Amino acid sequence: MSRRWLMALGGVALASALALLCLRPPPRPLVDAEHAGPVRGGTAVIALADEPDVLNSLVRTSAVAGMILALVQASLAEMGEDLQWFPVIASGWTIAPDSMAITYHLQRWFWEDGQPLTSEDVRLSCDLLRDPRVGSPRADLLRAVRAVATPDAHTVRYEFASPQAQPVQTTAHSILPAHRLRDLDPASVARWPINRTPLASGPFRLAAWQAGRQLVLVPNPRYPGQAPWLDRVVLRILPDETARILALETGEVDLVYDVPANAARRLAGRPDQRLVEVEGRVFGFLLWNVRRPVLHDPLVRRALSLALDRNRMVRDLLGGFAAPAASYLPPALWNHHRGLVADPYRPDSAQVLLAGAGWDLTDGVTIRQRDGERLRLDVIYRGGDALRDNSASLVRENLAAIGVQADLRAMELATALDFLRAGRFDAYLGEFQANLYADPSSLVMSGASDRFNFGGYANARVDSLLTAALREPARDRSLPLWYALQEELAADQPAAVLYYPRQIVAYHRRLRDVRPHMLSPLNNLAEWWIAPTAGRQ
Repeated sequence: MSRRWLMALGGVALASALALLCLRPPPRPLVDAEHAGPVRGGTAVIALADEPDVLNSLVRTSAVAGMILALVQASLAEMGEDLQWFPVIASGWTIAPDSMAITYHLQRWFWEDGQPLTSEDVRLSCDLLRDPRVGSPRADLLRAVRAVATPDAHTVRYEFASPQAQPVQTTAHSILPAHRLRDLDPASVARWPINRTPLASGPFRLAAWQAGRQLVLVPNPRYPGQAPWLDRVVLRILPDETARILALETGEVDLVYDVPANAARRLAGRPDQRLVEVEGRVFGFLLWNVRRPVLHDPLVRRALSLALDRNRMVRDLLGGFAAPAASYLPPALWNHHRGLVADPYRPDSAQVLLAGAGWDLTDGVTIRQRDGERLRLDVIYRGGDALRDNSASLVRENLAAIGVQADLRAMELATALDFLRAGRFDAYLGEFQANLYADPSSLVMSGASDRFNFGGYANARVDSLLTAALREPARDRSLPLWYALQEELAADQPAAVLYYPRQIVAYHRRLRDVRPHMLSPLNNLAEWWIAPTAGRQ
């Protein structure tokens, strides 16, 4: 099956009807203008900008790890391209009339080593996800689950602490092999062998991981669904953006899913390339560490946001393939507040706010001071691509214009994540992919610093609005709560949201039935195939 990217990210959004049984949708027909249908065989090479941190869904933090795990691990239910849930490992589910429980009925399923996948795997995975010794950044996904019962090997019942508006969404989590994990110490999860050798239950299995070079996926022979058409998928690690595009142009890789605007214009003129523009869930942001005294004041954070030229970022750095951002919930999501507008570029207003907060500029001094302290920010970011490097330079330029010194520190992704977890930063320039169920709790809920609230943001009104919005089953009644939440986050900013990029995917014409989607650029990888006359096999 496909569309596993979102399971790795924690699930998706939209309402699950209180249906007693959900049936798998029929497969889409595979047709091609040059060939009557797909043929089996061949290798596809995909360029990755980053290497995964770990391939353990309990503790992984990088998006690329989630994307790979989504291809390797199946789930009870998944989201289709129509953004509706359908069963995968489960044959269906029954929801209690009071929405206080959901029961899944498992199909006959196996791990790649031949062991059966049973309700015990589901229960243990749930327990580990919530175990404080594991410290999973996704523990919050199951916050509404009160208990998990396994009446038999093919039945799992989740009981909730309160009625759930979307029980399938509430119980969306990855499933790990109990027979490999039950005797391991949860406190030692960072050293578990499965971190580099995940056991497959999905259409692909991991055949090799050569650190710093590539990962290789091959079809999982135990997968009960339709086998992938490709013999092999090579995930080539190319951190340098220019190198990724060059590899695509020379035929060393077949697909790049983060094509910059300038390269897209060039590739559009090549007959051997196909380009797809995908509406995304990503937003660029400058995250504030509100634990820092200088950033604890919301007026200072607001001033810094007003100093940032979002229109210039969109025009000059993203080539127009983006829009200025106003909310943590991108426009692709159903509960995005379209009445909000991005902070305008108003450096004069920013200077007035900073002066009002006591940060003054004196004659002959270019950096603002208060009580002898200079207004200086340590800005970290992941280096290695032109967008982030140029964005960082623009942030420094914009802040310098209002008397704020921004010291830039480019890092590898793994190092940046270490700094974020340890709180060793003033600001982090990066991007985040929102989940499709549009719940930013892991980013802004008080106490979520063990998940993705790395800046330590806490706001009681935000907590209250989030809790109320997530408990309301009717969309029309929940929308005012979601709108109020976004208005509060705009007034008391945990971060300066910058832009909503549209993802550009480029791939060689020899690949067929490629359907990049907002769920994942590798959305339907199991359905890709290679035209026999269109290049190497």
